[in-house]
Amino acid sequence: MPAGPGALYFIRPELSQEFGDEARQRGVRTHEIAPGIFSAGQDIPLYWVLDYWPQTERLAFTSIGDAAKKLRALGRRWAYAGGASFRRGQLIAEALKAKKQKQQEFSPTAVHPPCAAFTLSHENELVYSLAPLKGAFAGGKMIFAEDKKGPPSRAYLKLWEAATLSGVYPQAGEAVLDLGATPGGWSYVAATLGAQVTMIDRSPPDAGLLKKFPRLRFIAGDGLKPPRAELEHAVVILSDMACEPAKLLPAVQSWITLPHVRAMICTLKFHGLSDKRVIAAFAAIAGAKIYHLWHNGHELTWVWQRL
Repeated sequence: MPAGPGALYFIRPELSQEFGDEARQRGVRTHEIAPGIFSAGQDIPLYWVLDYWPQTERLAFTSIGDAAKKLRALGRRWAYAGGASFRRGQLIAEALKAKKQKQQEFSPTAVHPPCAAFTLSHENELVYSLAPLKGAFAGGKMIFAEDKKGPPSRAYLKLWEAATLSGVYPQAGEAVLDLGATPGGWSYVAATLGAQVTMIDRSPPDAGLLKKFPRLRFIAGDGLKPPRAELEHAVVILSDMACEPAKLLPAVQSWITLPHVRAMICTLKFHGLSDKRVIAAFAAIAGAKIYHLWHNGHELTWVWQRL
């Protein structure tokens, strides 16, 4: 295993080809330390990962108590991400009173303070990071208590997760533009938060959604070419539409120049192996972050906030 400081990457097995291709193109040499967990001597962010741990360090220990004592000296809040010697890691986490991975309620008022994370590379050695990308959701797993009655599709879970990780939430009274919105999972989330939502899509949503939220309205049209008046009024722009990221890129580059827009959340959906140059272009936009969510498929989620 490469000596620290370096990085750890937690990947989804079915997307190992994407991860391998991205690592190769970025010149990152990785070593698998446990199923789905890869270590690298370089500290370079990659995007086809459920979690990315920068500035990792290795720590040898002699017992459960010794490991807990050494980690406690480094920080107060810890999360355990599983890995090799899983039960031993659990015992260390219990000794630390580490944050447990459990089902949670979606809440825009929930506070998720910074959290360090650790995993075991083998029985008497652990790897830790003081600043994992997904903080308390170490390893990238995020399970919500689902809303099985209201949303018209399960896509709402992606927006819940992206908002929780980034802290970007549509606010009550804000003008939200949801592009390629039908059937309306993301519009549902924004509307439940009190936003004034305009849906743009070629196909109308279920009439019950419009009836339930009087502040939600629908305009038939192309999500990539919304009416200029709607764009100029928008404060938050959402997009979960089936659109090639290469076509979405110039659109978002123009939307960030709009006077009132403060944030955007967009899904980057790929067919076949993704174009890493396009992903890099999205990542290079000032104020942007890219996540591969627990609720993503073969896609990434791009979040932008005005600096």
